[in-house]
Amino acid sequence: MVTHVTSVPSEAALTDYATFGQRLVAMLVDWLWMIPLGIALSFILYGEQITTGEIEPRLGAELVTWLLPAVIIVSFWNSRRATPGKMALKLEVVDAETGGTPPVGRLILRYIGYFLSSFVFGLGYLWMLWDARRQTWHDKIARTVVVRRSGVALPGPSRGGSV
Repeated sequence: MVTHVTSVPSEAALTDYATFGQRLVAMLVDWLWMIPLGIALSFILYGEQITTGEIEPRLGAELVTWLLPAVIIVSFWNSRRATPGKMALKLEVVDAETGGTPPVGRLILRYIGYFLSSFVFGLGYLWMLWDARRQTWHDKIARTVVVRRSGVALPGPSRGGSV
């Protein structure tokens, strides 16, 4: 008789929190694609003004330069649970309680929380150094944790889709 056993993540799979160093490297990897994207976007939106340094703010262009990166990052979190930098290090942004993919609204809050984490000399980022679950302020705001993916699947369906 064959018994079907469903794989349940071990406690270690849900508590293998990413270290400060891992998250820093993931961020640096993300800068490798985000900075060129930002430069290209600036040339598209501002043209020759970029080379002269005489940029006149335009509401539509300013909105795109702030909104597009947010949409891209939140889309990665929603569809892959990670940006390319986190994927390279096998890290995932997951719901702190269930280990599943957080709802889009909380992922948007997490992105907004990046700005709050930057205040006061980056204290919100450094917070993970003494937090038991290595959460930054933006993780706490969105009720997420960043974990290292193991061979065991985390619970909760990955919804796919995008923002």
